Amino acid sequence: MSRVSIALPEIFQFTTELPVLIGQVNSGNHLGNDALVSVMNEARVRFTRQQGFLENDVARGLTMVNADLAVVYQSEAHYGEVLVVSIAAVNFHRCGYDFVYRLTDKASGRAIAQGKTAHILIDAEARKPISEPPGYFDPLRSN
Repeated sequence: MSRVSIALPEIFQFTTELPVLIGQVNSGNHLGNDALVSVMNEARVRFTRQQGFLENDVARGLTMVNADLAVVYQSEAHYGEVLVVSIAAVNFHRCGYDFVYRLTDKASGRAIAQGKTAHILIDAEARKPISEPPGYFDPLRSN
C-alpha cells in the first residue's frame, strides 16, 4: 500500500492541547477523520492568532485559503484523551506557505497523526492568488 509521506521539522514553533470530545468520535469509536481536520484547524488558528497574523485581513482585502491537505494516521485517538498538537510554518513561497502538524497523545506520547496544509494568499474580492506584500508572512517566519 502506498502511503503519503510528510516531512516533519526538528523544531515546531507552536504547541497546544486539545481534548478529544464525544462529538468528535465516530462509529469506529475513535476520533473521526473530519474531526481530526477540525482539530488541526483549531490549532492553526490558535497559532496564527498568537503570532498576530491575520488569515483574513479585511482592511487590506487579503485572505488565506487552503490549497491542499494531507494526513497520515498513525493510531486511534479516543474520547477523553488530550491531543498535543505541534505546528510549524514551512516552505514559504511567493504567495503562500505550508503548515505541518504533529499530533500525539499527551498521557502516553503515542503518535496519533501527522498533517500538512498548504495556504495561498488571495485577493479577497478577485478571489485570485496574489504575491505576498512585503513582510506579510513575517509573523509566521519569526519563530
